[in-house]
Amino acid sequence: MPLPKPGHLNWYQRGVTLVELIVVMLLLGILAVGLTSYLRLGAGMYMDANAVQQVLQQSRFALERVVREVRAAVPGSVRVSANADNSVSCVEFAPLAQSGIYRDLPLYPDRRNWIGVTSLNTNWEAQPGQRLTVYATDASHLYALNQGRSADVAAVQNAPDDADGNAHTSRVSLANVGALQPSFVTESPQRRFYLADQPVSICRVGAELRRYSNYGFLVAQPLPPLVSGELLAVGLNNSSSEAVFSYSGASLNRSAILHLFWRFSPAVSQGQDLFFNHEVHIPNVP
Repeated sequence: MPLPKPGHLNWYQRGVTLVELIVVMLLLGILAVGLTSYLRLGAGMYMDANAVQQVLQQSRFALERVVREVRAAVPGSVRVSANADNSVSCVEFAPLAQSGIYRDLPLYPDRRNWIGVTSLNTNWEAQPGQRLTVYATDASHLYALNQGRSADVAAVQNAPDDADGNAHTSRVSLANVGALQPSFVTESPQRRFYLADQPVSICRVGAELRRYSNYGFLVAQPLPPLVSGELLAVGLNNSSSEAVFSYSGASLNRSAILHLFWRFSPAVSQGQDLFFNHEVHIPNVP
């Protein structure tokens, strides 16, 4: 086999020039940058879509829970308040424990520490911490005992039995209001009474929606209550002019209405907001 001539190389012995190497590296860099940008864009879109989906699910759950609870509130127990910049806004209501028809009401000036009632449910018992109310047409009638429309359930149920043999009739012992036995200033048109459990507050606190309970009946609405709250949702972003809760009291021809307006901002990079605009009708049966 003849030897190659000096200065001459076969094809398999040839290398690449510096220019060729630079061109290849440049093309690979451009390809890597484009691929990285594409992957970053796809990952960002996935993360934003996932954030929107998570906020949508949690906000729907929170809305359904709030609607269910408010619909079961004692008529006249709903009240709404907010601070100056709307960063804290609360709706408070008293859950309904029992209702029925009263038979013996201590009407002013009479005073008595028990009330005779009739109920369709024979398995209930009045519990300490509950509040009995008659014809509460305003929130203050329930939360303030000096209005003559409500009284606390006594810790010991020692009212004398009516001894009529009817399981649907009973007597509820009431606690004194101050140093006096309870007295009611007016009757209900339908002779109806309500037993209310301790109040519940749903509050927007910053970007969070929280539920508070077990803090007792307070004359002034707490904003928010001084107890730890259960987190319902995050990402709430109402502006100072967008009321989170607004309430219209009942009238003769319609029920009370609680208006919920929630703005959630799950994907700030896209400027995408989720809006929930819902009305809750609360039966007007005082």
